[in-house]
Amino acid sequence: MKLQEILIGIYVFGPVIFLVIFFMAKRCQFGNRSNAGAMFFEDNCLVLNTGIPYSIPFHEIECVELHCSSWELEHKWSYNLYIKVIKKNGHSKRVFYKGYRTAKLALPSDMEAALKEKGIRCVMIDE
Repeated sequence: MKLQEILIGIYVFGPVIFLVIFFMAKRCQFGNRSNAGAMFFEDNCLVLNTGIPYSIPFHEIECVELHCSSWELEHKWSYNLYIKVIKKNGHSKRVFYKGYRTAKLALPSDMEAALKEKGIRCVMIDE
């Protein structure tokens, strides 16, 4: 009876434990992720700071679009931001970020300046 209960426990909780370990391993690959905000730069890559960080080499990026509301930026402490990275091969990656003014790249204007400094074309779109 004990062995059967252990096997059922492994069957039920095994996938959850695997996912937690997978998320932790992916997040630990990057050193700059703490307090980084929506994105950070590491090893000539733009890393989108999502649940599982998504890394895109600079040479593959055609353009980055930052979609946000100027009203939210002026009147609220937090804001909603969609980041769309368009690659040279035509594919794109779009992520959502709930922004606060506490991160290193806290505002979309900071992100735009950092991207342009790295030589990446960036477009801010007011929604």
